[in-house]
Amino acid sequence: MVTENTSPQLKYAVFCRDTEDAADGELIIKGVIDLIDLPSPTTGENASPVLAELDLQLAFCISGATPGPHHLLVAIKAPGAPLDLPPPQLINWEEGIIFQRWIKLFRIPVQAPGYHAAAILLDGTPLGEASFLVRIKEDAAPAAG
Repeated sequence: MVTENTSPQLKYAVFCRDTEDAADGELIIKGVIDLIDLPSPTTGENASPVLAELDLQLAFCISGATPGPHHLLVAIKAPGAPLDLPPPQLINWEEGIIFQRWIKLFRIPVQAPGYHAAAILLDGTPLGEASFLVRIKEDAAPAAG
């Protein structure tokens, strides 16, 4: 027995380097990001609180929303950074639409290693998130000689 879910669902969400629409309507996701290795940060007076700025795309798809107006919110959660919620985006879900895809561009300032996530909410209800891990590559120890 097949049951139809009548509440919105997040079909997928992924951080990537680039996306492309194929001629057949398929979405091509290029360079999926799940781990970022950064070099050890500099210390001292010239040290910046931002270790790196990452220009990434967030590709995600929502299905099962009811026709009509909705509010879409995507917020970046990152270690060391305050949660700064953007205003929700007003979207209109047309009758007969099964799912909608979005690609949003982000410049993410990395302030600390750890999980960085994009929380996706529709009408204030969390649907899910995409995330990637940032870790600091330790300098290799000098070879004993």
